[in-house]
Amino acid sequence: MPAIHTFYRFFGIVTIVALLSVSLFAQEKAVPTTYSSFLDAVNAPYAWNMGYTGQGVVVGIIDDSINMSHPFYGSNIDASLAYNTGVFFNKPFFDQFMPNRPTQVENNTSAVWDSGTITLKNDGGTKQVTGDLHGTAVTGCIAAYDASTNTYGPAYNATLVPIRVDFKCQSFPVRYHGVSIGDYTIGEATKHDNSQIDIKNNSYGTSMGYISQDADYIIQSINDAQANNTLLLYSAGNERNKTNYSNNKDCTKRITNGHPYTITVAATGKDYTTDYTGFAPFSNYGACVFITAPGVGIRTSDREDVATGNIFTYRTDYESTTSSSTQGIVAGNMYSSFNGTSSSCPIAVGTLALAMGAFKETYPDIPIDPRYFKQLLARTSTKIDTSATAPEVKWTTNAAGLSFSHSYGFGQINAQGLIDAILDPESVLGDNYNSVTQQSAATFDWSTLEVSPDEALIYSVTYPNSSGNSGSSYMTTFGISEDEIQAAAAEYQSGSAAYVTPNYFELMAANDPIYSESLTISNDTFLNSGIVKQDMEEVVVTIDVKADDSTKGFDPRYMQIVLDHNGVQSYLAFADTNSPKYNTDSLTWSFCSNAFWGEDPTGDWTLSVYDLGSDFPFSVNDVFSTFYMGALDYTNPAVPEPSTWALMALGVVVLFLRKRVRS
Repeated sequence: MPAIHTFYRFFGIVTIVALLSVSLFAQEKAVPTTYSSFLDAVNAPYAWNMGYTGQGVVVGIIDDSINMSHPFYGSNIDASLAYNTGVFFNKPFFDQFMPNRPTQVENNTSAVWDSGTITLKNDGGTKQVTGDLHGTAVTGCIAAYDASTNTYGPAYNATLVPIRVDFKCQSFPVRYHGVSIGDYTIGEATKHDNSQIDIKNNSYGTSMGYISQDADYIIQSINDAQANNTLLLYSAGNERNKTNYSNNKDCTKRITNGHPYTITVAATGKDYTTDYTGFAPFSNYGACVFITAPGVGIRTSDREDVATGNIFTYRTDYESTTSSSTQGIVAGNMYSSFNGTSSSCPIAVGTLALAMGAFKETYPDIPIDPRYFKQLLARTSTKIDTSATAPEVKWTTNAAGLSFSHSYGFGQINAQGLIDAILDPESVLGDNYNSVTQQSAATFDWSTLEVSPDEALIYSVTYPNSSGNSGSSYMTTFGISEDEIQAAAAEYQSGSAAYVTPNYFELMAANDPIYSESLTISNDTFLNSGIVKQDMEEVVVTIDVKADDSTKGFDPRYMQIVLDHNGVQSYLAFADTNSPKYNTDSLTWSFCSNAFWGEDPTGDWTLSVYDLGSDFPFSVNDVFSTFYMGALDYTNPAVPEPSTWALMALGVVVLFLRKRVRS
């Protein structure tokens, strides 16, 4: 019987060992032992050693050319889900406009996916451009794996879905289905396969604030991602130390960053170094910033050279301190040193993918919910640069005990904190949480003190077009139909809309707010309106501002807006007096703040608007605020899946039988 004894002993032990270490051996790639310091800054190695490497998580990358056969991550690409918005140039609509467009298909698996990049020439014709480099570097920040150069992304086993947009077409004077071609392609990319993609990276954005063309279409696509439980992360932008773009340093003045359903990522890299304990000099700030991640000196993938095959270009930094900088380029190695919030955003995406892998394994029957992960980020991110005192950097602790900074959000993303909160929520969060309550929302009209649930607000923005004239567009947070938007826009222009009040607020003395209004909210406010009161998540404040003299307009770069709740302040808009002049006759904008996360929404709210030096005075016409509310949801302690129980039982039975055979 020795052979039988050996068999049962072997089978039983292997079964239990497999159960205990399945996650450790599930990955095909060895856990890196030497890697860049940015991975330590987000605690990615902690996740790797726990067995979480992004496996089972689907990551979409909305960007330009992505080198789909790249040896650093090519095996992770799911070409069946890949999508190329360049195909819009192959539609009959563009036959006359671009008769010589290149042929292209949606899931093009060529080595360099940029055969459809087109730009307009000065003479009105078109030319093909093959310089797309950005997407390949971004993808490597998420999932690169190359032991020979120690080049790794946090989630090196994640499934990658390239979703190509043509950044060159963003300024084309072409409309498709009534939407500018640039916003149409971005919107389509944002909506693409959200039912199958867990998280999407967006390392792009306008360099100017208060600019919106077809924002309603973009917002509809963001709503689609939220409805399908796809997390959307956006880079904060790189204009903090620049003066050539108007209203550009505060990313809350950008549509996608200022939406309550997105996550804005700023960058660390103090003084352009790999010291990730302070903000990178280029990294934008704002009330909408949610988290930070390293954004300087990031070792990542570079695009293959088409002409010479499997040889890589040793290019300069894509987003460097100067256009001629060659910092970080090492001839003979297959990587570049990548700077910018374009790198911090995908690093955050890769880090979140590690936590998603842990969540999927621990709670296989619970769908991914963007709000759940935002709740965890607010509570587990690492607080850095605690001695900062400037308003755009300093930390404020709110009534819920959460610390927030307009430069760092809730802090630097931390894979260890996220995973510990998922695996052991009682120790980290104080209870067993694995989901969130249903979100409730309440909109307050500050002029009438009326409250309504999920009111569809219409926002307009006036912007200069290429001919120097002004145009207007409209958007809504709640994704109402295009017909409703147009009807509300016409009502707004006629001045008869119910939510537009006729009175203006007089300009006060210098350095005093030109507008200051308070709103007191009680428990009865919610009870009487039938809205479920919960803890705060985001608050979105919509302000309608008009020039006192419409023929001269006003310059919104001088406008500073502060929201106060029971003594906790958030700067909804920072004045940007060093940027270029930008005059408009009116501006309606919605500002999103995370500073009050977790607080009870009742109490005193005060909004103050300042004019910090404009020669063209302006007045506040109307104010709305929408409170998005929710909380982590208490659940029973996690128990193993039925399949896990079965495997454990099998191991015990086999060992029991082995003992009986021995006896």
